[in-house]
Amino acid sequence: MQLPAVLREIDAAVRSAGPGALLLIGIGGHGASGKTTLARSIAMSVPGTQMVATDQFFNGTTFELDRLRTDVVDVLLAGGEASYREWDWAAGGEGARCVVAPHGVVIVEGVCALHQMFRDDLALRLWVDTSADIRLARGVARDGAASRERWVNVWMPNELAYVERDRPIECAHMVLHGDQPY
Repeated sequence: MQLPAVLREIDAAVRSAGPGALLLIGIGGHGASGKTTLARSIAMSVPGTQMVATDQFFNGTTFELDRLRTDVVDVLLAGGEASYREWDWAAGGEGARCVVAPHGVVIVEGVCALHQMFRDDLALRLWVDTSADIRLARGVARDGAASRERWVNVWMPNELAYVERDRPIECAHMVLHGDQPY
């Protein structure tokens, strides 16, 4: 039910920007809220959509949002092709090189996708709001039972602190409910 409304907003933004123009879309939300699922649904519906995940800018300790800004967002806004190395979560180190073309719909998705350093450059800002119990269940199902303690004691408190500090929900053009499938 929510996806058609999102696609209408994207279509309007694409028409306003003009053919071939770069359109940056941010999809934020807590971990396991459904951000990636929404981004993939949009990509399946909007041909040529490219995706960049903030998770790809982890360095084993923290998320390098400055690198996302300089290596991707700034390069794309200047009309260049962005190139970066993603984080390989399975291997625990630097992964494949990714390239993003400077045109069409580019989705930046992740917990910090609506961070203050990006939000003014995003043509459309979406926040996926999902209850904590569903996020925890999804995260543990995805990452394994051994991850529960890390989810409860590290990820979820850090995300709450970010949301309180940076207030990404307030800047969202649309707040979607991720408890149900799109």
